[in-house]
Amino acid sequence: MSETITTSSVQIRKCHTVTSSQPESYTSLGPIFRLSPLDQLVLTFIPVAVVYVYHPTSSGSLAIPIERLCRATSLVLDTYPHLTGRLGVDDKHGGSHLHSLGTGCEVLEATCSQTLEEIGKGGPIGLMDLPGKGEDLMAPYDFMNVKKEDQVVFTIQHTRFACGGVALGIRILHCLNDGAGFFHLVRDLASIYRSLSLDNDGSEAIQISTLAMPYLSNYENEATQAEKEEAKAYKPVLYHLEPDHPTPTNPDLAAPDIPAEPASTWVKPKIAGQVLRFSSSDLKRLKDRAKPEQGYITTFDALTAHLHQRIYQARSRTYNRNPSSGILGEADLLCPIDLRTQLNLEKDGLYPYNAVLTTSSTYPSELLLDNSKLSISKIALMVHKMVRPLGVGDAEKTVKWIASVDRTKIRHGYRGGTGGVMVSQWNKMDMYNGGVFDHGQRPILVAPPFTPISLHDGLGYTIPTESGEGIDVYLALREEVWEELDISVD
Repeated sequence: MSETITTSSVQIRKCHTVTSSQPESYTSLGPIFRLSPLDQLVLTFIPVAVVYVYHPTSSGSLAIPIERLCRATSLVLDTYPHLTGRLGVDDKHGGSHLHSLGTGCEVLEATCSQTLEEIGKGGPIGLMDLPGKGEDLMAPYDFMNVKKEDQVVFTIQHTRFACGGVALGIRILHCLNDGAGFFHLVRDLASIYRSLSLDNDGSEAIQISTLAMPYLSNYENEATQAEKEEAKAYKPVLYHLEPDHPTPTNPDLAAPDIPAEPASTWVKPKIAGQVLRFSSSDLKRLKDRAKPEQGYITTFDALTAHLHQRIYQARSRTYNRNPSSGILGEADLLCPIDLRTQLNLEKDGLYPYNAVLTTSSTYPSELLLDNSKLSISKIALMVHKMVRPLGVGDAEKTVKWIASVDRTKIRHGYRGGTGGVMVSQWNKMDMYNGGVFDHGQRPILVAPPFTPISLHDGLGYTIPTESGEGIDVYLALREEVWEELDISVD
């Protein structure tokens, strides 16, 4: 990148290409690094993207200097050498892999003409206060025009504010990792960064994660024909094959909204993102209200049930008031589930790839439209059951089935559209303590920015608050639905 790029108050001034400090870390992997069947379910252009924001250091020294960050990135790539490669897609079965290992990731150097005090107007800083609502603090990414063979899979934008504070916008392609893998990589990067000093350039061994290989990544070559036939014959609970659909869909995303009017008159709805805060007391009241007379639910079950119900009610009011907005779709809910424990994926080291499957179910509209305690209890119990659908044997058989069939034809039960909601649980991840680069300097904000990709109607993330008390929900909905949404706990 040779010329300065200006975005609002942010200017990108330089791009550093960074690769592993030890070439043997990636040459030992061979020319092709094959991914897990779980990775291959995710569309190749979808990223995991998070912004970390830091105050200036209290000592007056420069916060997170770019040179030290680049050195730490080079060292962390010794443990994550696959992130120096470029993405490729196999013609057969739509499988994905990495090639050109050693090409490197990119660390962009940027400045912002504003101070953090100006951005926050003297108060606490939230995502919506940041330049471009956080998107300007991420490396430029045109997901519609990116070429797979040229795609950088791992980028960091280092933005220095006028006050000396820093933002790190970190992006990794979702087909290479899930949320848990992403945040563990950031923890390793921060750990290496803290270990560096004038006396230590990282040449000494630094104790960070040992990497496992992608689960069943070589299944096609290692399994016998009989094993493959047995895997194909399995009937998974969460997925099915759709041979009549030539266009692949993504288990992590919904189908696009279906217009009620002919395509020539349909106007694409405007989607807006907002952050909804639920305090610890809010969450307790939600769980108490949703607690069934028999059975057990978690706080996540109660919160997800509450969100699904209130969003459906707001959509119902929106479409009843203005039928030209569209037709209210089926009340589908989708939640990813982590299989690391069930599949024992970290027995040989950290598992930084995708370890999630998507669960989904359709919820009765009469339950969602009824605000009684009995209804919310039934919805919460449905959520609890939905996100725990597989035993250990079923999980393994499901992944082997995915590895044995044409992945471009895999479908799931979530239809999306105007009635669908997707909730990813990130609030259990150690996002703040894991993001300490300079000693004693916790980030003041860790947040996934609203981007053209994440602004998907009904998509939400549960995120820990900066204090650790309560949960923030980062949610995208149609603008007219926001006007009708009542998210109050009582």
